Amino acid sequence: MRVSQELVLSCFAVFVLSSFDSKPQIQPSPASRQIIQKLIDSGHLQEARDKLQAEVAARGETSETIFLEGLILFKEKRYEESLNKAERSLALGLREPEVYKLIAFNGVVLDRLKIVEPALKTALNLAPNDSTVHFHLGLLYFTTNRFAMAESQFQKVIELNPSYMKAYDMLGQAQEEVEKEDAALGTYRKAIELTEQQSLRDESAYLHLAKLLWVKNQYQESLAPAQKAVEINPGSAEAHFVLGRLLAKLGKEIEAEKALRRSTQIDPKYGEAYYLLSRLYVKQGRQKEAAEALEVFKSVTRNGEQKSGKTPSLPVQ
Repeated sequence: MRVSQELVLSCFAVFVLSSFDSKPQIQPSPASRQIIQKLIDSGHLQEARDKLQAEVAARGETSETIFLEGLILFKEKRYEESLNKAERSLALGLREPEVYKLIAFNGVVLDRLKIVEPALKTALNLAPNDSTVHFHLGLLYFTTNRFAMAESQFQKVIELNPSYMKAYDMLGQAQEEVEKEDAALGTYRKAIELTEQQSLRDESAYLHLAKLLWVKNQYQESLAPAQKAVEINPGSAEAHFVLGRLLAKLGKEIEAEKALRRSTQIDPKYGEAYYLLSRLYVKQGRQKEAAEALEVFKSVTRNGEQKSGKTPSLPVQ
């Protein structure tokens, strides 16, 4: 298995919510909610909160105003409070996909994956064509090593949103895991095409293509996308490592050493770069430097700090 997974989804969870409030509620007007939502989306959180407080003062607290407060709290990175608000709005009867998405996204950030899948699936039942939900469900399946299910979700995202580069990039990774390497090559190239068309500063598709070509022993072909990944994101330790590994394989040892040393400078815990440096130094007869690099590699590995960049995160949108 190429993906090392630290977060394991142990079981499904049932949301424990308070009793429903049967009192009639006057929800904010659609215009008011739209204004507040736009303020939140644009990052004007204090203005959004002021507008929301005015609504509550005029109409009273409702399930919808509680949900909107949860959105503001999420943007403020107050995730525990945001989750509580989302659950409370649900308990008060607000049955919208956005509420379940907010619960799921808070669950991801708080590392409570047991609540994420039920929330995303409920959101999907309410909004089956929401590409964002399909994408995050795919990420969850990928992160928990259910690669065939992840592949299906990412394919659905592409069907709904053909211009979303990240969906192609993740689909390619899922295809690799289910041993569809030829399909993954085409998927990564499509992701690269979209990256260039949209002028995205995202090296991921180039990096994944380079790594797959390496696996297929196509080292020379792997060099160009690896170089492009470094060009796009010179602060990526993984990109410099991949490039350094390729350069070493192609016999370009001076350039390889430069790339690998740069990888360790960016991220001193990137163990693989130290190991490859040690092998390179041995080949060059630089025994002292080889021993030092190998010792750092062992130390990083022993302390459980090694980073390889193989495990995708679960981003929220």
